[in-house]
Amino acid sequence: MKYLDYLYFNIYHYFYRTSQERPIFDPRMQTMYLFSIGAGGWLLLLETLYLQVIQHSRFSSQAESTIFASSIYMLTAVLFNYVFISKDRDLKIFGKYEKLANKNPKRKWPLIISAGILILPYIILISRVIFSTRHGQ
Repeated sequence: MKYLDYLYFNIYHYFYRTSQERPIFDPRMQTMYLFSIGAGGWLLLLETLYLQVIQHSRFSSQAESTIFASSIYMLTAVLFNYVFISKDRDLKIFGKYEKLANKNPKRKWPLIISAGILILPYIILISRVIFSTRHGQ
């Protein structure tokens, strides 16, 4: 859980600093939604691997896969809204790691790594689509 907290903090710290320089949407909400999109991507990647490796099947239609993906994103957004925003867990995380981040002269690297972890499942999903061969086509 410590790693997820630090991942969340890096994204939140970036949006918080940006909100100090120029007016943007609420940094708490931006971080929560970006984190939920990243977690939804990991869940979709795991579901795709499960269907293709263990079940040896795919979704039967595009509509079915769209509804499934939308429900995953909605559920993660509701869950993270409750955990981070309603319970104020994000403020606790921010208070815990803020002094550590201000001491670190290389502030960009943790943000780049955190953003990479959130983007990685989408890169894997796209590369699977590009490089996989479909049977019968």
